[in-house]
Amino acid sequence: MNTLLLFYKIYQNQDIKTVDYINWAFTMLKNNCSSFSLNILSSLREPLNIFEVEDYFRRALSEMELQEPLYEECARYYILHLSEKILQNKNNVFNIVYDINTLVRDIDYPEDLEKWLNISDMIDEFQYGGNYFKLTKEALIATIMYEAKNQLKNNKKN
Repeated sequence: MNTLLLFYKIYQNQDIKTVDYINWAFTMLKNNCSSFSLNILSSLREPLNIFEVEDYFRRALSEMELQEPLYEECARYYILHLSEKILQNKNNVFNIVYDINTLVRDIDYPEDLEKWLNISDMIDEFQYGGNYFKLTKEALIATIMYEAKNQLKNNKKN
């Protein structure tokens, strides 16, 4: 698990599991990072104690001199993660766009993400408005897929 994705889950108080921290440790080791606590964290096995795991996680961050990323950085990374989900499966794309829209709002509507707001408005118009522009579901999905590709192209995900 990527550091930004893990911290996004932490910021959102999502259902973080001990395995998320263990997977993060493995990812860090694969990326040639190392520390005493990181090695211990990666070697922990069930049954796991969340407090012990989080302690080793914090120690590993400190030992590797990694700073906690800002929420905006994590949210932007998660938008890229959601963009990948859109490209992997066309089902449920409207809900994913609404999730992206929430993130864009949370980070104060940066200019480079405005297209997601427009797409969200298009979905609303299609689903709940008068569909004044006679949008089709296929056209909306094509627009969403195009923007997801652009996001990933313009913001290479590490």
